Amino acid sequence: MIGLRLLNKANLAWAGTILALFLIIQISVTTGLISPVYQQTLITILINIILAVGLNLIVGFSGQLALGHAGFMAIGAYATGIMTRQTPGLGSFLLSVLVGIILSGIVAFAVGYPTLRLKGDYLAIATLGVGEIIRVAILNMSDLTNGAAGLSGIPIALMDWRLAYLFMVLVVLIISNYINSSHGRTVNGTGSFVY
Repeated sequence: MIGLRLLNKANLAWAGTILALFLIIQISVTTGLISPVYQQTLITILINIILAVGLNLIVGFSGQLALGHAGFMAIGAYATGIMTRQTPGLGSFLLSVLVGIILSGIVAFAVGYPTLRLKGDYLAIATLGVGEIIRVAILNMSDLTNGAAGLSGIPIALMDWRLAYLFMVLVVLIISNYINSSHGRTVNGTGSFVY
C-alpha cells in the first residue's frame, strides 16, 4: 500500500512556490514586462529544465553515463512537430505529445533492453551510437523531417509558456516521486539495482 502524505509542510511549501512563480510570470506577461520574445525564451528555458531533470535522473541519480538523451528528445520533438504541422489544434498538439512520448519510450526500450547490463564507458558508447543513428536517420528522412533544415510551419501559438510550465511541473513531480518511491530508492549511486 502506498502511503501518501500530501498535506505536509514541505509539499504545501512547494505547491505555494509553484503557484507564486506562476502568478508572478502571469502578471509580468499581462502587464508587458515579459514581451513575446522573452516568452519564447521562457519556453526554451522550461523545456531545458525538463531535459536537465531527465538527464539528472539518468546521470546524476542512477550514476549511468548515457549520452543518447538528445536523440530521444529529437524523436519526441519531431513526432510532435510533424503531427502538429499536419493537423494544427490544441487537441492534436496534446495527442502528438503523447505519441512523441510513446515513440521515444519504444526506442528507449529497444535500446535499453540489450544494453541493460552495460556500465560505464560501454553504456556511454552504446547510447552515443544510438544518438548518432537517430541524428543520421533524421537527416536522411528529408521527406518527413526536412533534413538538416528542420521542420518549418509548426504553429507556435499552440505552445505558450503556461503549457510549458505545466509540463515542467509535471515532469519534476513525476521524477521526484520516482526518486522517493521504493523503486527509486533501490537505485544506488553506481547505477546498479539493490535487491
